[in-house]
Amino acid sequence: MFGAGIRKRFVKANPKPGYAKLAVMLVLTATAFAVLITPAAAANETSYSINWSALGDLISGVGDLMPSIGNLVVAVVPILLLLIVVGFLVGLFDSIIGAIQDAFRMFGRR
Repeated sequence: MFGAGIRKRFVKANPKPGYAKLAVMLVLTATAFAVLITPAAAANETSYSINWSALGDLISGVGDLMPSIGNLVVAVVPILLLLIVVGFLVGLFDSIIGAIQDAFRMFGRR
């Protein structure tokens, strides 16, 4: 097959991790470590506080968003059901027509 030949030619069966992969992993690990440690070092100040009103507004905004998501689901479900029924009927008629064509082929008519 054409695809199998390409796969055998360009993809090794058991590639060994090289130095490039190791270098990329080290850079990603160092970056993640720096991203996680920097906020903790910045939080070492003497005065810090949490803005609870902004968090409350965020939570109430998410709560206000939920009914509209529910309305979206209720609006989409009938359309999906209609598409499922139409797909089933098209497949059913396609198989019936295919069976009739096979029967005519068996009798030597086209």
